[in-house]
Amino acid sequence: MNLARAALLLLAAILAGCATQTRERPEAARSRGLTPALERPGLGTSWGEQRESWIEPAPFARSSAERPAAQARIFYNDREGADAMLAFLGGEPKHCESLHLTAGPLLRLGLRGGNGEWLACRESHGRHIATADHGSRYEIVLKNDARRAVEVVVSVDGLDVMDGKPASFKKRGYALAPFETLEVCGFRTSASTVAAFRFGGMFDSYGHRRHGNTANAGVVGVAVFEEKRRPGADTGDPKDHAWRATATRPPAVAHDFSTPPEA
Repeated sequence: MNLARAALLLLAAILAGCATQTRERPEAARSRGLTPALERPGLGTSWGEQRESWIEPAPFARSSAERPAAQARIFYNDREGADAMLAFLGGEPKHCESLHLTAGPLLRLGLRGGNGEWLACRESHGRHIATADHGSRYEIVLKNDARRAVEVVVSVDGLDVMDGKPASFKKRGYALAPFETLEVCGFRTSASTVAAFRFGGMFDSYGHRRHGNTANAGVVGVAVFEEKRRPGADTGDPKDHAWRATATRPPAVAHDFSTPPEA
């Protein structure tokens, strides 16, 4: 087991906010007569095919505007990378199943493949590491365990799933009713569509193709906000709202959603 590679993978995944830039794509280097650099190993999330996923604005007043009540992260990698990361952490890893990770007493989450099966996951020293296959589709499953509504801001590879830009607690997320389960299956492109999450190489990840950065690749993160017990007056502005899933096609909404890598 290559412990040096494990250290590289783990540090690259957990050092949020680093300015690490990916190396030049090998094809580009060859075209300029240079010796190509090796691509960083491991997986990132790529921009997949368009899928229907309907949401509508949901008034939600946070009890704290920028301080979440709970946070959680799931790391993911291919089999070799996941094994190396666990070896670097040491100890005897435990197997995780389905909605295995908790964000305090409020939320449970897990990663599920496009085939409907949960991704294999192991936990060691408080870190949950899922094993994924290159090219496969996946979704993030959230389950509100609280008796009150919560708002969940979700990030993939350090990017907010709503607008595809660097994640921030200031941004609005998905509102979940008490005991509601929600599947987040892609970067949102409109109120009715998403670009599916697909595992791919670092150079093909949305983070690299859109932002030229893979510093936070391999991490799914959530921040959970509780609802204010006595919310103020509704402004009526969708920009001040969270979002909730709906079973009916929503009207067009003017909002800064995610844009394709080439845009």
